[in-house]
Amino acid sequence: MKIIFFLSVLFLSTAGTATLRERHIQFDLILNKEQIELGKRYFSDKSKDSISIDAIRFYISDLELFLDEKPVYSLDKKHHLIDLEYPESLQLDCSNLPIKSYNKIKFNLGIDSTTNVSGAMGGDLDPSNGMYWAWQSGYINFKLEGISPSCPARHNRFAFHLGGYQNPFYNMQKVELLLTETKTDLPKINLDLDDFFNQINLKENHQIMSPSKQAVEITALLANAFYIQI
Repeated sequence: MKIIFFLSVLFLSTAGTATLRERHIQFDLILNKEQIELGKRYFSDKSKDSISIDAIRFYISDLELFLDEKPVYSLDKKHHLIDLEYPESLQLDCSNLPIKSYNKIKFNLGIDSTTNVSGAMGGDLDPSNGMYWAWQSGYINFKLEGISPSCPARHNRFAFHLGGYQNPFYNMQKVELLLTETKTDLPKINLDLDDFFNQINLKENHQIMSPSKQAVEITALLANAFYIQI
């Protein structure tokens, strides 16, 4: 009888927690169909150019999962700094997330204007992360730096520091990713820089360091380069 009672308690305890898992949402950064390694040279057949990435970091904010138009989960943490130099930052913590069906993901690429005008903060928003313009009093939404022979700049370096929270150069971009079927497993979200580099000309556009119309356009290209890996 004691054995039967113990097994019954174990079963009920397990069943009660079966809908909870230690899980995360994974971001992968892709170039030339590979996961990017900092400093590695990649060759593009389409652009006939080589590219190496020295730094890539960006903000993801207000990430939510939806079932059709109904929100089923949002992360407790509002802002996340993705930084390839720190691989652990590519995993967004969803500890003890109840398993729910979803077929849509929404998030912002960048920081909203309200947060920007609130001044420098801590954690992922700490200025020490190198994503805050002291002179501009605002956040850099996306930073991408590297080397390409196409760049006429010194040492063939390109640098995109993309941000801005005031019109007409409001830089934050909304991203919406649809699934072809309902899922319960958490997604892997890829950012494909092949698409991005194939749409810009590094000979002409290789440096942006302040809010501008061009910064908004390039951030929009990056927002469209996200996709869900099924």
